[in-house]
Amino acid sequence: MRETESLEQAQRQELAGKLDEAAVLYEHYLEERPEGAGCASVHKHLGNIHFRLGHLRRARQHLSRACDLDPQNPTYWHDLGVVQYHMADFDGAVSSLRHALELGHGHQLAYFWLGNALYHRGDYGEAIKAFQMLLEQYPNFTIARFHLGVIYARQGNTERAEQEFRRVLLKNPADAAARFYVSR
Repeated sequence: MRETESLEQAQRQELAGKLDEAAVLYEHYLEERPEGAGCASVHKHLGNIHFRLGHLRRARQHLSRACDLDPQNPTYWHDLGVVQYHMADFDGAVSSLRHALELGHGHQLAYFWLGNALYHRGDYGEAIKAFQMLLEQYPNFTIARFHLGVIYARQGNTERAEQEFRRVLLKNPADAAARFYVSR
């Protein structure tokens, strides 16, 4: 019962936005049972807390450990990929996000981060495919449309770029960035 109470208190602190306090409680939990049941989830929580606090190396460390402990959990791989993306480790992000997508359905949003990582790696064709996969599931995901427009513009395909930016403007007429690209 004490274990459950300890985790519940950590989760309450996390939900209340008291991230430092939650991190201390989760760390204490791991000190008492470094390989016990639920440790993968605790590492995931710690990884996400450190991500929110801007401690990217610590976030990556905890999320990598969560993936080691439960390698079949697509959420852990997704979260690791997002952290790797923010660390500009685009190769690592692509690998983790592709793994998340291979493991399970319901993680279509991983296509957004995958598309961005591929774009930053210079793999425009693959980035386009990732954003298109996302848009098949979420056709109104305007930021993905915007990113597609940027990629097309970078490739010199102004017709396709303008088409995507105009679709963004249909959903959000006040989008200054899309309006900027269309006016060029």
